[in-house]
Amino acid sequence: MRLRRAVAALWVSTVLYWPAQVLVARAWPTPYSWRDDVISALGAATCTEYCSPDHALMNATFVAVGALTAAGAAVLVPQTTGRDRAGWLLIAASGLATSAVGFLPLDVSSAAHNLAAQIHWALQVAGMIVLATGSVGRDRRARALAAACTAAAVIGGAAFLTPGTWGLGAGLSERIALDSLNVWTIGMGVLLLRGLRPVSPSR
Repeated sequence: MRLRRAVAALWVSTVLYWPAQVLVARAWPTPYSWRDDVISALGAATCTEYCSPDHALMNATFVAVGALTAAGAAVLVPQTTGRDRAGWLLIAASGLATSAVGFLPLDVSSAAHNLAAQIHWALQVAGMIVLATGSVGRDRRARALAAACTAAAVIGGAAFLTPGTWGLGAGLSERIALDSLNVWTIGMGVLLLRGLRPVSPSR
């Protein structure tokens, strides 16, 4: 029970990701567009294409959210085997990629920043799918959460990569693709508090 509470606390605390975005966006000298401006613009460290005075807060938030996600999954890795362990390893690695995004601002290390974001997306989607087909997926609530968030991530990712972004705008389509991953993390934290067993039944 204590293990579940510890992991839940780590994951639920990542909800601060959204208030941080609001605070950083409010400091922009020109209006930030939630529809058209990408999330990473909030962490832009130079006033070139984007000017984000509170970029340090946004980048620190990327690092913190990634670390909290990775830490929670890492706690579960030794408690599991097989498919479950592989799933939690993927989630932990995805969290580390999220932290890398914060260390590599979009306007300073564009290629590395984008690669880290893509790795984060791919690893967490893979992790959600693997976990949903393992012991965690035996819980109907966890299975439904994984299905909904995976579908949103894939649809948002496809829109973001398509010219015209299906009319959604770069910012909105990216949020559908990436924020759905954070919704899964927080949702899993809540389910842990409501009795979900994140480890194999034999443990």
